[in-house]
Amino acid sequence: RKYAAISSSEQRQSYKNDFNAEYSEYRDLHARIERITRRFTQLDAKLKQLLQGSEEYKVETELKTPRKRQKAA
Repeated sequence: RKYAAISSSEQRQSYKNDFNAEYSEYRDLHARIERITRRFTQLDAKLKQLLQGSEEYKVETELKTPRKRQKAA
């Protein structure tokens, strides 16, 4: 565990400085993950609307299949 329980005001300030130094990067990464998640949600909704067996459905399914395999690995 990187951080022990706070036992002084100096230690508290040190923890706060660490948090503030990393928070901007955290927010940027979080926003990026949110955008990617929304995109996958949109693509999944689109796939569910396609007619099963249509050429477009087959293409979308083929594109989605390798990602599922990568997740399992």
